[in-house]
Amino acid sequence: MTTTTQPKPALPVNPWVVLALICVPVFIGSLDLTIVSAFLPEIIIGLGLPLQTSLDDAAWVVSGYLLAYAVSMTFMGRISDLLGRRAVYITCLAIFIVGSVLVATAHQWPTDTLYALLRRLGQRPEREGVTLLAIIGGRVVQAFGAGALVPVSLALVGDLFPPQRRAQPLGVIGAVDTLGWVLGHLYGGVLVNIFATHKEGFSQLIASLGLNWPPPDWRTLFWINVPVTLIALALTLWALRRVPMHRAAGRFDLLGALLITGAMVGLIVGLGANIEVSTSTTTFEELARIPAYAGPVLALALVLFIGFVLVESRIRFPLIEPAMFRHRNVAAGSLVNLFVGFCLMIGLVSVPILVNIRLEDASQLSHGALQAGILLSALTIPMALAAVPGGWLSDRMGYRRATVIGLGLAATGFLLMWQTWRLELPDAVIAVEMILIGVGLGLTFSPLSAAVINSADEDHRGVASALVIILRLVGMTVAVSSLTTLALQRVSQLAALELGPTAVDPQQFVDVYARITVEVLAEMGLLGAVVCGAALIPAALVLRGQNAAESQRATGEQQVVNPGD
Repeated sequence: MTTTTQPKPALPVNPWVVLALICVPVFIGSLDLTIVSAFLPEIIIGLGLPLQTSLDDAAWVVSGYLLAYAVSMTFMGRISDLLGRRAVYITCLAIFIVGSVLVATAHQWPTDTLYALLRRLGQRPEREGVTLLAIIGGRVVQAFGAGALVPVSLALVGDLFPPQRRAQPLGVIGAVDTLGWVLGHLYGGVLVNIFATHKEGFSQLIASLGLNWPPPDWRTLFWINVPVTLIALALTLWALRRVPMHRAAGRFDLLGALLITGAMVGLIVGLGANIEVSTSTTTFEELARIPAYAGPVLALALVLFIGFVLVESRIRFPLIEPAMFRHRNVAAGSLVNLFVGFCLMIGLVSVPILVNIRLEDASQLSHGALQAGILLSALTIPMALAAVPGGWLSDRMGYRRATVIGLGLAATGFLLMWQTWRLELPDAVIAVEMILIGVGLGLTFSPLSAAVINSADEDHRGVASALVIILRLVGMTVAVSSLTTLALQRVSQLAALELGPTAVDPQQFVDVYARITVEVLAEMGLLGAVVCGAALIPAALVLRGQNAAESQRATGEQQVVNPGD
């Protein structure tokens, strides 16, 4: 049973203005996914903790955010269907602001509160370790708000734009989300470096204003979130003040939410909880961090997922309606999105490794980080910009053709990578290949988002929006763990064949290892092209079609095919 859908009234402001406003918190939230990685050692040293023994625990400052980010996506889309987009959007922003404040003040009252609680439980923790725990907790709260913003924003676009005009704005939000977490490392590193370099000048400026504030440091980045998010919240509320919010009938599927949350946590933790892109990465070893407990955790994740599927097929108001996947656009579009996330991670991981393996010594690491950041921007910025022409293509040519064109361009870039990557390869060639891959993958964002979301009725638009992002995230997570493991094995095999069992000169070993690593990176390009080719199979099944509600009323579960597609 669903509520009656009334004709949508004219918006008091241009929907593109609303889109611009809701993209701001989405971008900030995704930035914060990787922003800490640039100054994580500084946090540990500032707390007085030993860097060598505390880095694994501190990594949860990033991994905890990723987990909560993914978990919130799994059910907040459905909650927005039930409670209305505006109420959930406001709540998400409020949660994100609270989390930002918790991180910025973690060394103060959050630490005092946690310390007192642990003492009452009979623990005798070190205060510095409690502060680290408070930072991780604040980051988790942040991520619950930030992750939910993405599917809710996508669903809100579905509410504001008619089906024939949704492709471009949906692609923009997906691109902004991806671009944010890719640029987070650079953004955090640059600002923290500026704060440190000009610390004395900032202190004098603050004193001249008569303020008793400490000079800016990494905590300042989280304080910046507060006014920017509040301004975006106020402007968005104003823009949506006269827009009625649809609420679906039914109840929230708590059991299904718990099962899928457990499955997502098991998958990400089992695979190493690592989709971070770091321009300081030097080898495959630094990415291949699959823990020893991976097997049992992944097995548990599989069991929970099977339980989720069984529960969803038997209850009246499921979290994710299984009938959605009978629609070709939902099933095929979701599968293609999984492949797109996998391919995206190949480019994001390969570039920093290539740049850093070519460095002559450790003194050039800062230069290598800058060079890798610039080359990664050749992938990510065109990818984000391609969302607009991707929507234009899907409006005129259909979801299928626009997606096929994008996958074809990405496959071409990966094939060039396979054929050209050598130690002496000029940066200009790498940039051109990354542009091709970025534009190709970016062109798929709009048609895939529109194909999935337009195929869902109004009562399940939030769930469909969550699927778009979750499956891309899963593809990226699987790519990092599986590719780095395979690449490590491949490098070891090739090195053993070339060097043999006898001892070799250390410099010869370094030279051979570097050359073989780049050869394996080139092979990753071939794999990227193969995955793009495999993605063409479900992409060929994507139809232009009507939205799900219209199609199901007309033909049961069969979609009406647009002859132009």
